[in-house]
Amino acid sequence: MRLDYFYPMEKNILIFLSLVLIVGLMPIIFAEVSIPENELIGYYDSQGIYTIVGAVRNTENYPVLSTVHLEILDGDKKISVDQTLPVVFPNKDIPFKIKVNDVNGKTAMISNHDISFQQALDAIESKIQVVYDRTLKKHSDGHLTGKIINNGNSTQYNIKVYATLHGENNTFVDTAKSIEKIDKIVPGQIFEFTMYPDPNTAQDVNYYSCFGIGDETITPLTAIRFGEKFNFRFDSSASFVVGGFDKTGTKLSLDGINSFKFPTYVNFEFPMTSKSEKFSVTMNGKITPFVQSLDEQGNWHVAFDVPGSTQAKILISGFENSNSMISEKIEQAQEMDKSQISKDLTEFGLGRIQYVIVILCAILIGIVIFKISQKKRKQSIKQNKD
Repeated sequence: MRLDYFYPMEKNILIFLSLVLIVGLMPIIFAEVSIPENELIGYYDSQGIYTIVGAVRNTENYPVLSTVHLEILDGDKKISVDQTLPVVFPNKDIPFKIKVNDVNGKTAMISNHDISFQQALDAIESKIQVVYDRTLKKHSDGHLTGKIINNGNSTQYNIKVYATLHGENNTFVDTAKSIEKIDKIVPGQIFEFTMYPDPNTAQDVNYYSCFGIGDETITPLTAIRFGEKFNFRFDSSASFVVGGFDKTGTKLSLDGINSFKFPTYVNFEFPMTSKSEKFSVTMNGKITPFVQSLDEQGNWHVAFDVPGSTQAKILISGFENSNSMISEKIEQAQEMDKSQISKDLTEFGLGRIQYVIVILCAILIGIVIFKISQKKRKQSIKQNKD
């Protein structure tokens, strides 16, 4: 048998295996989490706030939790912004909108951007879907109305609908998210939703696409309190700028801007300083109804409505100041001391009782022994006399 007969066969097998390997690795080689260049823009919104809109695309084969890193050039000043987004599932997009309140100039631009991510293997993709029928409608002013339905078998919570907005020639012009607060949606349930573009881009919107279902997008903020950073965050379609704490550290001022004509809400999340904190809210000097609650992580939530087309001066009062914090710690220490003293006294009292019992027992034993010895002595004396 000729051996050279096998050489072409081996060569063909090798080529075949190489092709299989390359084809198999292609999804790994080209998979990534990224922001498409044609879907990242910056513009000044109707309130003059520099706004960055885009979408994160996940071509990996697992869900990811992504964070957008942006660098904005505002004249000679560089501003860095980081924003964590809801989980994006394989072969899906998650649109985002970030308002950069620190920009003061009128010629700001995105100088650099990047994205980091981590696997979110415990995330389960929602079975909530947009209903594509006549109810999905773009109106003349650019806003969109539609419905979503939960086609899954489990209840979903804190749902938002996200979308990218496009103009002529498929040009990316904006992003939007539903304005309704959907706390939960049970299997089979249908909810109506509404989306609005920014008034400055509304006239350019031809259609909505890349609908994504996610949870709330939380925006972080920082204020200086007692010389240290006080980190908190909020969820809202409105934007907020930190004014700062007063000298006592008990009142936090913010500027709120709702550039849309419809009312919305805001939910602030604050780290708890004390369990006795009770907040109050004023908007433009008027008392505002709000809801205060404590979550499972021990953070305070202060939620209230924000009217449409509003620029408001907001004051949230009720934070514990440093003296109160010190007094509370002293009271806690005193309570602990009292408890310890009571414990010590109890232990001391029990010790004394035990000590007295031991002495009494010793005395009784001594008396018994003395009586017995006395009796034996008398008996011995009597026997000697006899």
